[in-house]
Amino acid sequence: SSSSSSSSRAGGGPPSSSSDLAPPSGARSGGATTSGPSSGGRASAAAASGGSGGEAPPPPGKRRRCGKKAAAAKAQENANGASKEQEGAETGTACEQQAEEEKEGEQSQETSTPSSGTSTNVVLRRIVDHHRCPITQQLLVDPVVAEDGHVYERRPLEAWLMTKHQSPTTNKPMGLNMVPAHAARQTVSELIDGGTLNRETTLAYLTDRSRLRAMRCLPPGPDLVGSRSDVEQCLKLAETEEQRKVGQLQLDMLTWLREGARLAERASNMERELSMAFGQDWRSWTLDFGEAAQAMVTGPMLKECQLTEWKQLPRGTRVRVMEDGYELFKLCERPPPGAEAKVGWIPEMLGFAGKTCIVQRAGEPTHRNYMLRRETPPFGRDFSFPYDALYLLTICERT
Repeated sequence: SSSSSSSSRAGGGPPSSSSDLAPPSGARSGGATTSGPSSGGRASAAAASGGSGGEAPPPPGKRRRCGKKAAAAKAQENANGASKEQEGAETGTACEQQAEEEKEGEQSQETSTPSSGTSTNVVLRRIVDHHRCPITQQLLVDPVVAEDGHVYERRPLEAWLMTKHQSPTTNKPMGLNMVPAHAARQTVSELIDGGTLNRETTLAYLTDRSRLRAMRCLPPGPDLVGSRSDVEQCLKLAETEEQRKVGQLQLDMLTWLREGARLAERASNMERELSMAFGQDWRSWTLDFGEAAQAMVTGPMLKECQLTEWKQLPRGTRVRVMEDGYELFKLCERPPPGAEAKVGWIPEMLGFAGKTCIVQRAGEPTHRNYMLRRETPPFGRDFSFPYDALYLLTICERT
């Protein structure tokens, strides 16, 4: 019984002979039996040897040496047990750290540098989160700083301020002033160009930036070279045949735009000669040609989204006013289908022709109209237009 008790205390170590398991100093007689030392020694020796209990106990000197061996063995076993406990604790800590790293890796799937370490991924994820537009939650392409001090994507912020005069972030009153956020734009561009973000995020950003560069109307005008570079990068990241077809179509359209820009530049350089040859203002002819090209491209698509009935469109809905000024004038000067009265016309309304506008409110059923505000500067006054002069682009989902 003393052998099994010792083995249990030692943490499951190898069994020792009963002579090596001497109790600690000051408790030797309390370990094996309730009888005296001699009989306890004889009973232990007899049990260990399997013989009778008549054998003599070991000499005192040998007993002291055996006691020293038992103490040394027990100390070693205790040390082994402590070492195993420490190893177990270290293993548990390592498992917890690994689980935490795996969790961080799942949360930072947007970054494409899993081998850079947990702390680096956390920092990169925070940088990416801080460079999202609070309105759209998309990466910033054309960022601006608003009066509330926060950074937004320009066009969503402009659309927001057309319907609400308060901060999208703080809900406090806010003016219309905004300035470009050059540092934010540079940071996002470096994240993209450095291959830090994953394929899906990079594709979405490059697509948005390519469109912004090609369609930039304010000075210095369109950046067709930069837009083409973005599309070419998208083609390298494309994985499906559909993505490659779309990318190639975008390249062809940019090539067409580039050729048109070169022709316009030639016409500008030859303006005097052409005016003398044709006997008319060549600049006016060139502008008309540009409007015709725009109508040729956008006309078929706009016909599919022309409003055919009047309905309650929510505030913030994006619509486009028809391009032809004279046709727009005629529609405003007669009651729309199903209406009782006409909207009416004043010359300032001509500035809305062909422009994307934001619905401020739906008009009256008697007029079947909408009150509109231009999406881009100059904003000017709001004007009312009949429903059948408008093309529905996107319906605002905000309440």
